[in-house]
Amino acid sequence: MKKSRVYGLILGFQILFLIQGYSLPRSFDEPKSPIRDSALAYVSYGIQRSNLNNFHEAIDFFTKAIELDSGLVSAYINRAYARNKLLDYQRALDDYNKALKLELTWEESYEIHFNRGLTMVSLNNLKGAMAGFNNAIRIKPDFADAYYNRSILRGMVGDYQGELKDIEKVIALKPNDANAYNSRGIVKSIMGSTDEALADFNKAIEIDKNNIDSYFNRALMYYHQRKYHEALSDFNTVIRVKSDAEVLNRRGNVKCRLKDYRGAFEDYNQAIKLRPADYLAYLNRGQLKYELKDYQSAIDDYSIAIQLKPDCSLIYYCRGLARKQLDDHKGEIEDYSYAIEYKPNYEDAYKERGIAKYEIGDKSGGCEDLNAAVKYGSDVAYSYLIEHCK
Repeated sequence: MKKSRVYGLILGFQILFLIQGYSLPRSFDEPKSPIRDSALAYVSYGIQRSNLNNFHEAIDFFTKAIELDSGLVSAYINRAYARNKLLDYQRALDDYNKALKLELTWEESYEIHFNRGLTMVSLNNLKGAMAGFNNAIRIKPDFADAYYNRSILRGMVGDYQGELKDIEKVIALKPNDANAYNSRGIVKSIMGSTDEALADFNKAIEIDKNNIDSYFNRALMYYHQRKYHEALSDFNTVIRVKSDAEVLNRRGNVKCRLKDYRGAFEDYNQAIKLRPADYLAYLNRGQLKYELKDYQSAIDDYSIAIQLKPDCSLIYYCRGLARKQLDDHKGEIEDYSYAIEYKPNYEDAYKERGIAKYEIGDKSGGCEDLNAAVKYGSDVAYSYLIEHCK
C-alpha cells in the first residue's frame, strides 16, 4: 500500500487590535455626534462588526476611519484583517504596506510584518512571506509564532535544516508547545530520524492528550517501523475524533498488514464514500482485491483510479499486473507502456513489459525492455536477460 511522508501544517493569523483610550459603545447603531467625527469610534464599530463576522460592514467603518485620519494605524491593521477574512489578499497587503509607512509602535511594527508575511503566503509569494517573518523576528527576536511560520516556509522549499533550527527555537521559547514538538517530529521523519520523530510525537501527546495530529503522525511512524498494532491504536484514536478519508485509507492499509481484510474493505469503502474523487482509496482497494486474487474486480478499481488520476504511473503498473493474471498480454503491455510514459525510468514496468513481449513472441522487443530494466537497476530483469536474451 502506498504511504506518504508529507504532513500538513496550518498557518493562522495573529491580529493586533489597537484601540487606545476609547471604550467600545454598547449599541450597534451609527455613532452620534461628536463620536461620528471620531476616527477611533469608526475603528471601534468596525471591530464589533468583525467580531460578528460581518467583514464587509467592518471594512466600511475602517475606511471611514481612514478618511477622517489617514495616519490611524489600527484602522489599516483591522481593515487588512477583514480583507484577509474575505480572501481579498492583495488589498490586505496594500493596507499593511500603507501602515508600514506610518509612525508605528514597537508592537505594531512586528505584528504588521508578521501578518504581512502570512498574507504573502496566501498570495503564494514565499519570498515576500520570508521577508515578513524575518523582519518580525529582527524586531522581536523572541517571537515564537514568526519562527514557527518561517519554519514552515523553509520546509516548503526543502530547507529542512533551517526548518529544524526554527522549530527548535520555538521549543526553546515555548517548551510546552505540543504543536512545536509535532512539527519537529515531522521534520525529523522527513530527514530519516524515525526514532527521534517518534519521541517528539510522544512528547506532543504527553503535553496535549487531545493533539490529534500527533496521534496521526505517530501512527505513520509506527507503520514505518512495522508496529501495526500500535499504528492501528493511534489511527483508531484519530477516527474517534474525526472520520477523515485519509485516516480511513491509512487505517485500511494497517488492517491489510494485520490480515484484517474485511476491516480494510470497510475502511476503503468508507473513505470512498467520504471522498469519492480521491484515487488512493480505489488504488488501495484494488491492491487488496489483487492480493485476494479477485483480479477483474481489482482492474475495475484501478480503472476508476486512473480516471481520477490519469498521470499516476503506479496505477497503470498495478492494472497491468492484474491483466497479466488474466492472460491479457495486450492489455498489460499497454498499461506498462503508460506507466513508462509517466515514469520513464520505471524499471519494474520495463521488466514486466519485456516479459510480456517475450511471451507473445516479440523476443527482440522483450529483450530491449529487459535491457532497459537492467539499466535502471532491476536485478530480476538481469536474470531474465541472461536466460532468454543470449
